[in-house]
Amino acid sequence: MKKLAANYVVAESGEFLKNGLLIVEDDGTVLEYIDTHGQLEEMAQLVFHNGILIPSFQFKRMHSSVTYSDFDSRLSSSLLAGMEGKQEISLAEWLGTCKKVQEYFPDMPVTEIFRMVTDLFIAEGGFQKEIFPGIYLLTGSDLGILKLTPNTRLKRIF
Repeated sequence: MKKLAANYVVAESGEFLKNGLLIVEDDGTVLEYIDTHGQLEEMAQLVFHNGILIPSFQFKRMHSSVTYSDFDSRLSSSLLAGMEGKQEISLAEWLGTCKKVQEYFPDMPVTEIFRMVTDLFIAEGGFQKEIFPGIYLLTGSDLGILKLTPNTRLKRIF
């Protein structure tokens, strides 16, 4: 069992936990998300990562019907068009989509972008989110204002 912490942890629900803590099995399966309410305390065998920890997931297509949202039909149709014919969307592809949204809406915080893209894939793209063992670290983001940057990278740490 390992204890991992970071500036932010993205919980399974999509919630961002400031100075969040993960308890994980040796294979990377998350046992527990701990919201420290921003007050992370030192503890034995805790490994801190500078960035955003994201447990591994992918999206798997459940049905092929695609509808477009009222949020911004051009953006929705553009994002979903890139997913046509795909049966699975990896975490890296999801992040790429989030980066595209950040380009369209430079003032939108990453918390909203992650939620919007996830909702778009599920509600309108016909996908279901599946969680897998493994932990990724998102680096190169502006953590002060929670924005993705051109330097934002995804690195598997577990």
